[in-house]
Amino acid sequence: MTTPTTAQTTADPTAPAWRNGPWVMALVAIALIAGQLFNNANTPQPVLNWYSSSGLKNLEWNNYLSWLRFNNQSALSQQLEARAAMDPHAYSAALFADDFVADSQRRAHDFWSPAETEQWKRLREQIPAQVATSNLYRWGLPNSSPRPARFFTAPFTGGSLWLTLAAVLLLAPLASTLERRLGHGRVLALWILGCLVSGVGYLLLASPGQVPFHGPAAPLLIWFGAFFGLQHSPLQLPIWHPKHKQWQRRPVSPYTLLPLPIAVMAAVALFSTPLLANLSAGIAAFIAGLLLVQIMQPQPIEPEQHDNSPMDPQQLSSLTRGWDALGQLDGDAAHAAFAQVLTREPDHFDALTGQFTAQQLLNDNASWESTAQQLFCSPATEKGQATQVARCWQQYQQRSGAPLSAAVGWTLLKTLTRAEEFQPAEKLARQLDDHSLKADAIAQLRARLIQEGLTHRAKTLA
Repeated sequence: MTTPTTAQTTADPTAPAWRNGPWVMALVAIALIAGQLFNNANTPQPVLNWYSSSGLKNLEWNNYLSWLRFNNQSALSQQLEARAAMDPHAYSAALFADDFVADSQRRAHDFWSPAETEQWKRLREQIPAQVATSNLYRWGLPNSSPRPARFFTAPFTGGSLWLTLAAVLLLAPLASTLERRLGHGRVLALWILGCLVSGVGYLLLASPGQVPFHGPAAPLLIWFGAFFGLQHSPLQLPIWHPKHKQWQRRPVSPYTLLPLPIAVMAAVALFSTPLLANLSAGIAAFIAGLLLVQIMQPQPIEPEQHDNSPMDPQQLSSLTRGWDALGQLDGDAAHAAFAQVLTREPDHFDALTGQFTAQQLLNDNASWESTAQQLFCSPATEKGQATQVARCWQQYQQRSGAPLSAAVGWTLLKTLTRAEEFQPAEKLARQLDDHSLKADAIAQLRARLIQEGLTHRAKTLA
């Protein structure tokens, strides 16, 4: 039985800049930060300044406040006046409210002179032209022209620069894992959908006249959601090891990183206005990421079954318990389960790979290195097995680096060749001593390099 592999490009550790690295997320992050620098949208909204300076606000609101006091609603009148003292644009919703315009016109006969009524009508006619000159309304989502296409440019406009930087930095620990598992195209598609979903979430609680949707913090939460939607097993994250004074990859529960999106949501809620609309945008993006990634993630490919004989039920039960224990980060239970299989079948591939991970959890370095070398001796001829061994070899180098014997090393070199991990294979070939397996291993690697058009590298092999 072979663990299913995923239909995605095998990571090549020798080309991190353009192939393995999260370059789509990096380019989007750079564009977002540049957008805040060159179009920060922090300047006052021209249309709201005009509403105050033209005299239109005084006309309409003096009319409305007088009507409230005249109708024994002085408490509401005082609340509105107090709100205006704290926010000069507290009355901005009236600019677009048709009901308020109709009420003002009805009250005009009681509180305005004919000249004031004519002035009010003339100023009201200027509003469309004033809205068109407002940067935020042109880049965001103005009430006068709610085109969904604006959602895709709004994240590159405005918002707090420090909030954008904080969201990008908190996303950095997740970026490499997310883009490696999903692929560049799916990550870009998620961003585009995140802009649309967060914009819709914003409109659920935004009211006319409020600042239009802008800023990238809310759309970025779709990537956070996608990351957590993918996690069903421990992550291999770089952790500083003080004893060895180097970074080493260790298995970590993905839920330890859950405070990152929570921190972004809290910052969006506390430092973005309007509060509820922006929080709604962020939550909508995060939930969309959780759900969409279930559809977009690469589907597992079941390996070919070369042995038609049914598996021993006891062996299958032990393997199942082992993988379940790994999913719960229970190294002891996983180690015991896989050991039961290896006692009866020492070369069982699935049990070896499971034991390899379990012993990492237990930090049992001596046993782990022994299991690793046994795994590297595996023929790994079934579909997907060579790729799994190559990944284990990468982890072995990062954590241990202990040299391999020639017999183990030349067998591993053949496996790396089948996994198309050519540069690691070439590097390993230069480190190994002579052995009877060398000629065949070098011949296989040389043939594959020539097949890939890398004849110049094939000629350098001894």
